[in-house]
Order: sequence, then structure tokens, then C-alpha cells
Amino acid sequence: MLAPALLAAVVLAAGPAAAPAPGGKPVLTVLYFDNQTGQGDLEVLRKGLADMIITDLVAWDGVAVVEREKLEAVMAELKLQRTAAFDQATAVKVGRFLGAQYVLTGSMISVSPELKIVARLSKAETSELVAGASVRGPQEKLFDLEQELVDQITAGIDLKVKNLAARRKAKVPDLASLVAYSVALDLTDQGRLDEAGKAIQALVSRQPSFLMARERKDDILKRLKEVEKRRADMATESVLELGRRADAALKDAKPFDSLDVKAQKDRLAMRVIKGKVIARVLKQYLSWRRERLRIALKGKEAQAMLVLRGWLENQRALVVEHGAYLRLNKYPSSSLDPSPEIVNLMRDGHLGDVACHDPFEDLVRFVAEGRLHDSDSYYEVAPAFGDLDPKELKAVMGELDERIQRALAAYLKVDEAGKQRAESDASELLELKAEALLSYGKTDEAIAELQRLLDAFPNGRQAPWTEKRIKQLIGAEHDHTYDERERWAKALKDGCADDMDLRVGADRALADRLKHEGLAALKNHADQLEKACKRTPRNYGAIAGVYKDLAMEAAFHEDCEAYRHWFAEYVESGGSVSDMMGYAKNWTPWCELGDVVKGVVWMDGKLDRDWSFEFDRHLVSVLAQGGKRLTISAGKEAVPESFSLYLDADEKGAFTVCHLAQWHRADERNALEGKCTVHLTKLASQKFEYDEGTFSATFEIQEPGYVRKMEMSDAKFRVRRE
Repeated sequence: MLAPALLAAVVLAAGPAAAPAPGGKPVLTVLYFDNQTGQGDLEVLRKGLADMIITDLVAWDGVAVVEREKLEAVMAELKLQRTAAFDQATAVKVGRFLGAQYVLTGSMISVSPELKIVARLSKAETSELVAGASVRGPQEKLFDLEQELVDQITAGIDLKVKNLAARRKAKVPDLASLVAYSVALDLTDQGRLDEAGKAIQALVSRQPSFLMARERKDDILKRLKEVEKRRADMATESVLELGRRADAALKDAKPFDSLDVKAQKDRLAMRVIKGKVIARVLKQYLSWRRERLRIALKGKEAQAMLVLRGWLENQRALVVEHGAYLRLNKYPSSSLDPSPEIVNLMRDGHLGDVACHDPFEDLVRFVAEGRLHDSDSYYEVAPAFGDLDPKELKAVMGELDERIQRALAAYLKVDEAGKQRAESDASELLELKAEALLSYGKTDEAIAELQRLLDAFPNGRQAPWTEKRIKQLIGAEHDHTYDERERWAKALKDGCADDMDLRVGADRALADRLKHEGLAALKNHADQLEKACKRTPRNYGAIAGVYKDLAMEAAFHEDCEAYRHWFAEYVESGGSVSDMMGYAKNWTPWCELGDVVKGVVWMDGKLDRDWSFEFDRHLVSVLAQGGKRLTISAGKEAVPESFSLYLDADEKGAFTVCHLAQWHRADERNALEGKCTVHLTKLASQKFEYDEGTFSATFEIQEPGYVRKMEMSDAKFRVRRE
């Protein structure tokens, strides 16, 4: 779920003008009801009652209901007090910013001895009254009263279909439960999630059949987990205090050679701490949903680059000072023994311990691989610094070569007692260079460095491992990563004829690209695929899967615009709309699909001339009876409802005759059958292509004493051939 401030920005970015929801449905928002009971302790009920009505209205077809969280975000943006009543001008203003065409406002007039609630539905643009409602009754009939209120409102705007099963979600056991529910909502809105979680858990324990409370509990717990995950990435006051102390200690510092051992260790400790603080601050400009791989957020690239350069500058100083420390001390220790106060601040900031092992290795891995430590674990920034600044990569690799030469020369000069240590130093540097080369796909050069290690130390401790690694890299022994890269290369070379090569290799290729190209990798990966692959019925699913992976990666790195683009490509390439919506709901709810489904498949139109209808799931067409019958079908996401058109081919094989329209409505036992006309504007020539056209349909419903007609008009469809 989006943070309130970001959510407000998303809502406001669309502009204040009201607009219909996808499918032409009018948009309705429910504002917090005014408390006119004279009882201050019932102020919190304003939110709970509104949420109850929102939950109930969602069960109706014909309108799209604005989520309560969006109302909270807009109120915060407009600096409206949550306890203030909504006058008509304010209601119109809020409705327009929410993009709503209708605004539902209301009041709680009394609670004792009877509960009285009134409501008013108005047009957002003109304040014109559309429908009014008023209910009165005993408190213990709260649910029935709320249902009656909604029935009056929906009757006033003549909504057509209701889902009785979904309406039961809004059932509140009693007034006390609604108050407790409202308190949990208010705590959530204040960001006091720990308290909100305890409050909603207590309510669910008391009222286990209160479905709205159970669902809200799941939402709060999910948000709590997200907050805990984010907390480990935050630049807290403890982290910032460590940064201030490190800067103060390192400012105008004395020459390192002039310090005693304790002062040298203190200096190194502050360098290490500053590096971890910078790495933590950097996270504020990076994506965070992938624990290891982080990419600069769109619009934050310049700030991220400044922080990256700050880390590099500090690390270079650490490399120099650590080298001096090793040179000046006979028995140097990697433990730097910071003060207890520093240790406590490090613990509070989740920054791990303070130790200095090999800062030059950290420097190489940062430039070549983007690796950083802000705790005892690491994460990788993409693109790596060496990709952003190739001159820095060249310089670091040059320094690495110089160190390798010195280490190999030192090995030849030391006595037997020092041979093992010298061999270890040279081997580690050669392995480091090989890994850096592999991260850039330079496999042959990496193999050459590993062979150089074997030639220098043929009987060394690392020789068996090095020999095995070379065999893996040349394909003589199995290596999972190597195999995946080879399968991707083979897929591209063969035009993606073998879909399994594509399925096996695409993920690895994309992961490699992301590390060095950042978000640009998404388009580059797709371009390479589209240039190399010839689409066939066999590889359609694999190609669609690549687009799905691109969409998911875009979402995990907060690029929701790219997420929508790649999911549109996924569906256009034969991917399942239902699967896409499942991914969106269960894995990437923070990125909205928007009109993606609408952009690839649709079926909508007018119902009885004044109201809109839309079918948004399972939009498909099937050719049967030897090519003589074309069935166009659709359903709905929220309710068990389906609609079908049956087209017969004429003597010339054209589908000009609509044989039957069949409508299985959610609240009817038997399907409605009616007359229909269809005009096809595009006919699919094979599976996964699209049938497009317009249609109308008329249904007759037998009512007591008369026959009522329902008409679908101005209707259009785009469905995918199965």
C-alpha cells in the first residue's frame, strides 16, 4: 500500500477534474459523516461509518467507489482537519480532487434513545442534489439501518445490480464494535500501526465474525511487516548522530603517521562508520523491495550519484590509512575497539559492528559490482559505479593489477615461513579480478586470470577450486549460472525456436543487465528479445513471460509507469489477463494497473441508455463447429457474472448473424436470453490475436403484470481468441 503523502501525490497528479472510471462508470466518494450527536467520544465513528458504507457500495455495480485511504491522503494534502464537518463547498472541493462525479455526505443526528443517520448524494461539480436518505432505529439494528440507508441512496441513482454476498462484508455486530473499528482506523491513519494492530486484534478476538475487522487486521499486519522492513533501511537519529561524530572526528585530522596506535584505530573506526552511514543514507534514494539489488529511484538519480561519490571519496581515504596502519604496526588487528557509546549507537542504527578487514577489496567490489555494506550484510547498487563512471573502473582495475604484480613479486622474495601468507594475498587478488571481470561478462579474461593463479601456485591450497571453476566457465562441468547464460545466448541465436531456452535463460540475462544498466535494462532486454525472436505458437507463452518479468521488476523498483507498459505488452503477447490481475493483487499492489486491461481487452457500453456496464475478466472468443460458430464471452472480477454473444457464419463464411445474447447475472438463478446484433471490425486470424467490434442486445424480463425490457447499446468489445 502507498504511503499517504505519496498516495496524495498520485491522486493529485491526475488533476482536479472529475472523470469516469475505466469502463465509463461514474465515480463516487463517501466523505466522513458529521457528528451532530453532541457526544465528543463518537467523533471517531465518522471514519468507521464511512468505511462501512464504502464497503457496502463496492458490492454494487454501476459506480466505482473511491478508497477511504485516498480520501485520507487528499485531506492531508488540502490540510483539512479530520474532525471538522464538511460544508458543501469543501465537499465539492474534495470530490473534485478525488476525481469523483458524485459525493456522499451525511450526519449522525442522534444515538440515544435511537440512532438517526441522514445522507445526501450530490454532483461534485454543481452540488446538485441527486438523492437523499434518512434512517432511524435502535442501536442494535445498526447493520440493518446502514443497509437501508445505502438502499435508499442506490435506489435514488437507480443502480442495476447488487451482490448480496459481498454486502455481508459490511455487517457490523453493534455500535460498540463500530466504535472500536473506527479507533483502529484512526490509529492507522496516524501511522501508529503497532497500536492499531493491537486494537484491531482485540476487536477480532471479541467479534470473530466481523469480516470488515478481519480484513482490516490483515491489512494492518501487512503494513506493519512493510514498516519493519523499511525501518532497517532508515537513516534514523542514531545513524545521523554517528555521521555527525564521524565528520567531526575526521575534519582537520592530524597526519595518520603521527598518531599513536589507539588514535589510528579511532581514525579507522570513524572512516568505517562514515562509510556505513553514507551507505545507509544512500538507501533513501534507492528502491527497497529487493533486499539485495537497489536501483536509484526515478528523479533521484542525481542525489544518489552525489552520495555514491561521497562513499568513494571516504573509502579511498580508508584504503590509504589502512595501508599505513598495516605498515606502521607489527601486529595489526582488524578489530577497532570503539567506545561503548559508539557500539550502542551502531546497534540502535542497525549498522553492525566496527571492523576493518580489506577496504581495497570493498572498493573494487563497489566500483565493479556496486556492492556496499551498511550493516553486517551487503546490498548492490545498480548501475554499478564503474558503469556510471568508466574512468573510475579503469583506474581501480589498474590499481588491482599493480597490487597483483607486487603480491606475486613478494611471494618470490619471502622465506618459507612467509610463503603461505604471500600465496594467500596474491590468490585473493587474482580471484577478485576474475570475479570483477565475470560481473561484466568477460568470461575469457576471467578464465585467463584464474589460469594465471594456477600457473603461479600449481600446488597451492586454492588449486583444486580454481581448476574446477575454470572447467565450469568453459562448460566442461555443470554450473547453474553458466548454463542459464548459455541458454539465453542459444535462444537468441536460434530465433527463440526452443521456448525452454528462452524460459531458462531470460531471468539470468535480465538480472545481469539490471546490475549494470539499472532500469534501462528493461527496455534493452526487450529490444534484444524482439530483434532476435520470431514469434510462433510454441514460444508465445515464453515471450509473454519475459514481458511479465519486466513488469514485475519495474514494480519492485518503483517504476509503475514502466510496470503498466510491460504488462500491456505481456497481455498483447498472449499473457493471461487473469494472471496479470492476480500478480497485481498478490505481489505488486502498490503499482496500479490503471487502464492496462482496458487497453488490451474490453467490453463495455450503455445499459438502458443512462447507465454504464462493463465486463472486465475472461474476455475471450472461441471458434467452434468447424469454423461456423464464434462465441464471444466475458465476465466480471468482483461478482460471479458472465455474458456471451453467439455469432453464426453466413454462406460466405462471414460472422454477420448474432444468434443469441446470454447474460448470467449475479443475483439471478436463470440466465437472461435476448436478441442481439454484432458488427465485427476486426477478425482474429489465429490464436492470441483479437476480435473487435460493436454490439447491441435486448432482454425481456417477466415482472408481475408486465414485461420489462433491458437494453445494451453503444457497446463495444475487444477480446482475445483462444
